[in-house]
Amino acid sequence: MKKKIQVILKNNALNQKQTGEIINVSPGYAFNYLIPNGMAEIATKNHMKHYTMFSKIQKKKQEAASIINQRAQNKIDKISKITIYKKIGSNKLIFGSIKEKDIINWINQYANLNIDKKQIKIANINKISMHNISIELQNNIITTVKLCILPYSI
Repeated sequence: MKKKIQVILKNNALNQKQTGEIINVSPGYAFNYLIPNGMAEIATKNHMKHYTMFSKIQKKKQEAASIINQRAQNKIDKISKITIYKKIGSNKLIFGSIKEKDIINWINQYANLNIDKKQIKIANINKISMHNISIELQNNIITTVKLCILPYSI
């Protein structure tokens, strides 16, 4: 039986193996393919200690991010509808159109959330009416909110 060596994976390149996972491979595979391509390191005590510390830090970051996402989800769920006032012309079309920036300003003002432009999915809106918009939080959590566009009375 040939001797196997332990390596620590640096990325998820191998079949369903996770970053930081220790696997046993043949020395030729490790030294000729995995290590030169930056996919693995030899499993020494220092490397194993480094990856355990790294995994603990990653878990803490993920837990903190999930808490922040849950709070943002709760704040967005409390929003029943977003009302934006715009000037209109004679044919009930608004001047310009509704952009993500308008929605972000409303959410920042009333819900005190910092949402990126890329997280909001809206269609081309240029009429006075009700629309559904989707807001995508991290971890693929998507919520829909009603957008009500009303005429601005002068």
